[in-house]
Order: sequence, then structure tokens, then C-alpha cells
Amino acid sequence: MTISNASVFKHAGSTPQLTGPETPFAGPGWRQPRSGTWVYQDAPGAAHVQAVLLDDGNWFLDLWSAQSRLLACGSAPADEVAALAPALTANAARWAPPSGLDASRRRFTATAEAVRAHARPVPDEARVRAATSSSPARPQALPAGTPATSSAASTPTRRRR
Repeated sequence: MTISNASVFKHAGSTPQLTGPETPFAGPGWRQPRSGTWVYQDAPGAAHVQAVLLDDGNWFLDLWSAQSRLLACGSAPADEVAALAPALTANAARWAPPSGLDASRRRFTATAEAVRAHARPVPDEARVRAATSSSPARPQALPAGTPATSSAASTPTRRRR
């Protein structure tokens, strides 16, 4: 009787989790049911994200409800998948299945934009003011009473022909 690796893993109650440079997002909550496909699920029986590797190196993500209804879909680069999957599943409970593929794509796009905006560092307002106050591109303030600061000089006039 020959025992294959697959049957050993089946009896052990787990399957091999392959990670490598082509899947930088794989980690807790991720499993690989087959080559080129990964699934993220943060709790058993909850919504899940299925990620499929595309020919261009990006990943196509589908968000499926716990009832196996498509909620959102779209593609993203590998370096965004790790943040997108939990953000998508977090929204699944409040999203009803959309009416159509366009609605699914809009949900995905809105979530991806929110994740990207959150990942971008927001500049500190004090640092921005300090950096721009002495910027050579910013015109220096003119003394009070100069023609550029008087109300007559700042009001545009039309030239007559």
C-alpha cells in the first residue's frame, strides 16, 4: 500500500501552505487550494476573498459572501492584496449582493481607493507650513501700502480698444 503526500496531509487535518516570492501577501488567514489561486478567510463560514494570479502579474480578487454570492471584484497588484483582502471581508456583512458586475467592480474600486489612501502617509500640517513658508516658489510678502496690496491695484480692469 502506497501512501501519497496528499493523503498524509488529509489525515493530518491540514494541507501544505506554499508561499514564495510570487505570493508576498500569503500569511495568516490565507490558504492555497490550487496552484495560482489563494483564498483569504478570517473566520470559518464567513465571507472570503479568492485571489487568482493573472498573466500580467496582477491578482484578480473576488469577494464572496458566506452564502456564496459575489459581492465585489477587481484586480490589484500583489503588494496591495494583503491589505485589500481584510478590507473587503470587513465590508461583506453590510453589503447585500449587488445587482450586476458593474456594481461589484465599483465596490471593489472604492475599497481599493480607501485602502490606498489610508496607506499613504498624510503630511503633518505644521511641517507643510514650515516647508512652504520659505519656499523659493512662494512670492515674498510685499510691504503694506504698496500698489500690489491696495484694493484699486488688486481689482481687475478691462482695457478699452
